[in-house]
Amino acid sequence: MTKTEVTELNRLDQEMLEALRARASAGKRSSARRHKLAMSDFKEIHRKVYRASPVDAFESREILNCLERLENQGGIQQMGRTDKERLELPMNIWVHSPPPPIEPEVTMPPLHEKMSRVAHEWGNRKAKQLTAYVAVNEWFMSDPDLTPAPLCERALEIFGKRKFLTYFPEPEKALREVSFGWLFSDQRYMRDFLDILRSEPPLLTEIYLAKAGKRGYASMDRGDILFVVENYTTCWSMAEALKTLDHGLGHLAWGIGKSFVSSVRSIRPDHGVTAIRYFGDLDASGLAIPLRADKEARAAGLPPVVPAVKLYDALFELGTPLPGKEKPVTRDRAEALAAWLDERHRERAVELLIKGERLAQEWVGLRHLRTANAWQADVR
Repeated sequence: MTKTEVTELNRLDQEMLEALRARASAGKRSSARRHKLAMSDFKEIHRKVYRASPVDAFESREILNCLERLENQGGIQQMGRTDKERLELPMNIWVHSPPPPIEPEVTMPPLHEKMSRVAHEWGNRKAKQLTAYVAVNEWFMSDPDLTPAPLCERALEIFGKRKFLTYFPEPEKALREVSFGWLFSDQRYMRDFLDILRSEPPLLTEIYLAKAGKRGYASMDRGDILFVVENYTTCWSMAEALKTLDHGLGHLAWGIGKSFVSSVRSIRPDHGVTAIRYFGDLDASGLAIPLRADKEARAAGLPPVVPAVKLYDALFELGTPLPGKEKPVTRDRAEALAAWLDERHRERAVELLIKGERLAQEWVGLRHLRTANAWQADVR
């Protein structure tokens, strides 16, 4: 068999090659072009991938055939020393690292006047960097509302399209990831250029729920509701919007993602909490958090953790569903997660989850919170 006879690996061969690369490169310099691997490791992986038995009389022949296929494809190289058995196998092999992906060409679009400086950089930037410029340029071309917004909310406005997901799979975090060129290298300049508000996460202490004195925006001193928000940007925006509203919150808290599952048990009787409402991302982990926190709260004799129904209304209305990092879940699992939501949101949430899509809560941004009224029912 010659190299020209093998153009593609079948599914199991490809799975084998990926497993070999993972084993051979573990704990080693990732930039190396190849890594040495012992035949004992090759055999172990081969048995797992092809479900072969070590007592199979034809194992050596199958291994030899597999070696030849992978070598012809260019994934490995057999080393000279053999085990001197009847069907000789190499003692070790070289496992070649995958070739670097070929970056697609990103054509410079017609530029908005504010982005004219991009033209001078276009030939010197990589595809991811140019894609960031394309996203900002398209945003300006769309005649956007330039009312200042927090960084994650502005990033979602700019990068929240499917075509940008290859380089920015979590678009709300995109402006944290780019740091090059005239626009992104200077954080202060970028904030001014894109009209970004500073919205830093609060400092938390062990007594952040205490009633004695105002501590950041955790203590609202208006009522007996504890309102928990998964991500700090939305929590900050809510705090800003609530400054001019009549509400019934005793506390507004940043849940810090999965941390809320454990921290809900820190609520004590003297905090005066009689209701716990929650608002987070609509994806598998974003629903698993309040679902598990609710179980913890009920087990501790605390009020149930319930969804902020009007804010989820707004999220479905304003948000663009996008593929997320999490894998699609089964319908049974999706229905179990969505059961925590209000009944009117469950089926739409199930459809999101089984597609592996998500709605980032930052779609409900400061602009909406300051101008809309319906969501205020969640804080009264």
